[in-house]
Amino acid sequence: MTTSFPVATGETTELQDYFEQLARQSSAFLDQLPIERTPQPLAHALELLAPAVERLRPRGLRALRAITRPPVPCTEVREEGVGLNTVGMLTDRFTILLIKEWSLRHKANANPAKADALFLQQTRDIIAALAAARPGSSSLNSKITSLRSAAQADDWAEAYWGLLTTNLLMWESQEMLYIRDISAAPYDELRAYISWFSRSNIQRNDYIELSEKRYWSAGGGRA
Repeated sequence: MTTSFPVATGETTELQDYFEQLARQSSAFLDQLPIERTPQPLAHALELLAPAVERLRPRGLRALRAITRPPVPCTEVREEGVGLNTVGMLTDRFTILLIKEWSLRHKANANPAKADALFLQQTRDIIAALAAARPGSSSLNSKITSLRSAAQADDWAEAYWGLLTTNLLMWESQEMLYIRDISAAPYDELRAYISWFSRSNIQRNDYIELSEKRYWSAGGGRA
């Protein structure tokens, strides 16, 4: 699907084009993964999908790094007026919308028209916000927890990949919450789900933070 963006400044338009390319590449990644058409239990995400994500990772990072990102127009930290409109938080929403759009196109009871509307009405708005984003000074994710994740990223591409794939695994493992009767789940299965999901949520938060930091560092590299 080809989307035309509204007229904007040269720098902003270039960044919008960049994020549109990122959206297309992300969809291509999802096409290559063993995502089932119907909801699956947690075991599918852990035993089949997660290993496939890891195998795709080297090729995925090369593809992301091959997309030329225009220089960001301003890296000066603003003391106020940014709020949650940080690159990290916007990228989190961006990746979730891309996963939702892909699901609307490819899963059981597919609805391409609804997928088109989602991109035009929501994803395009996030892309415009990303293109106009400025770094803020507020703490992004300051959860009080003893849990630690394995999230790491040497550059923006790796941070983006981590956030996209973490959100994908969380999306694909939510059958227990939205499809099944959670009160009827076996105790061991429920306990495993809660443990895995809480750790994944911490990892997601870490990748949101890394996405913010790496995007604004020189050339999208290590800060």
